[in-house]
Amino acid sequence: MSDSEALERIVAALESADAALAKALDERARATLQLRQLQEANPDGYYRIPREEDVIARARERLHDFPPAAIEPVFREVLSGCRLLIAPRIVAYQGAAGGFGHLAARRRFGSTTEFRGFQTVPEVLEEVARGRADHGVLPLETSSDGAITATLHGLASSDVRIGGEVTVHTNYHLLSGTGHATDVDKVYGSRAALAACERFLQSDLPRATVIDVPSGQVAAELAREDHGAAVVGTAMLRELHGLTIARERVEDAAGRETRYAVVGSELPSRTGRDRTVIAMAVGDAPGALYDSLKPFADRDINLTRLESRPTQGAAWRYLFFVEMDGHVTDRPLLTAMDELRNVSRHVKVLGSYPRPAAAAEDHR
Repeated sequence: MSDSEALERIVAALESADAALAKALDERARATLQLRQLQEANPDGYYRIPREEDVIARARERLHDFPPAAIEPVFREVLSGCRLLIAPRIVAYQGAAGGFGHLAARRRFGSTTEFRGFQTVPEVLEEVARGRADHGVLPLETSSDGAITATLHGLASSDVRIGGEVTVHTNYHLLSGTGHATDVDKVYGSRAALAACERFLQSDLPRATVIDVPSGQVAAELAREDHGAAVVGTAMLRELHGLTIARERVEDAAGRETRYAVVGSELPSRTGRDRTVIAMAVGDAPGALYDSLKPFADRDINLTRLESRPTQGAAWRYLFFVEMDGHVTDRPLLTAMDELRNVSRHVKVLGSYPRPAAAAEDHR
């Protein structure tokens, strides 16, 4: 077979796969509309359909040649689009539009979701608690600074629960209207973005004027109107404001990540590959912390993180935040929690949810 004939067969196979994919998407949409009609005909009925995490996990298991890490963002978009056929989903996140919180929310829920940004953690929790948002996305931990205290304390004092996680790389890019770094004579950015890229700005754009603005959103709007201006921000700002990447990944410390908690009003059911997060306050006596952790050791429950934070409003008192393998409804964990409540002053489950699968390498 000649090269031209081989190419012809390959192109035909690609076109056939694309057509089958489009047909499958349409079939899924049709089934989703049928579900909506069923719900409208009998609104009091109970309709159990596969959870999104299970749908993605099964799709990943069926792969042979497609990169497993790439299947999640594909299916997030498919599921987001189908969800829109039933009812729009509202997700609140902490931070500015186009920031990492917004990026994490879109990565988890897909681009057809309605996103609403808020300045503080309590505002996001309030939106979810009052039912004005279906879910919230909050920063839980950074690879550079550790756990986010505001989120831990907010969850400890709220009825909202962690129902999942999403991790994003905290990559910054130089964005401009022209896409040429040589055109740049001023750079806009938030204080955090400029600080994260300080060495790059000094070494690669030493003559550019650096201007601190309140957010990446403001920086992008200013840069879009000025031929000689650029913004240091996320790739999502490029999409929102029609900018072009002039330099990729200009942050001084590469490889940093932020883990975000996906919060909601209910806990997901167990999957067999889960993670549980609790907050506890132990007594002020020798061995109190040991006594609180012993129920987990006795049952071979793996504790993956233990951190303490000062209790708000009580000097020299501390809350301990513990992450562990397992679901809160698993028998060993259930009995350990019962025993823990007998030896601790306060215990609260902050979340119990499927452990995240390996993420895609490039989540700009």
